[in-house]
Amino acid sequence: MAMEIHIEGEVGGIPRERITTRLTRALARLASRPLVTHVRFADVNGPKGGVDIRCGVVVEVPHQPSVRVESVASTPRLAFDRSCDRLIRHLERARGRWRQDHRHPKKYYVARRLL
Repeated sequence: MAMEIHIEGEVGGIPRERITTRLTRALARLASRPLVTHVRFADVNGPKGGVDIRCGVVVEVPHQPSVRVESVASTPRLAFDRSCDRLIRHLERARGRWRQDHRHPKKYYVARRLL
């Protein structure tokens, strides 16, 4: 089953293939494949300018809570790159926590082994 990527909002000249490729690479290391990924771009304060482009990424993985990251920058490309970097860091931390929890046996297992 292929992952769906929904892109909403004005992407500001970013090729949609770049968004799809970068997210596919970032999510390739997950144990279970995400069902849907939403990428939303929004101009926070309208045409005034400034640092106001928000990019939010929501990843829905089966049997796990959704992962949501967002970033604000002056251009859509910078906002997406920062959001994608945050997503990668979040997934790496979650994977590290999972590995750490499974590396050390639980106390009941150790107690039974000592008897």
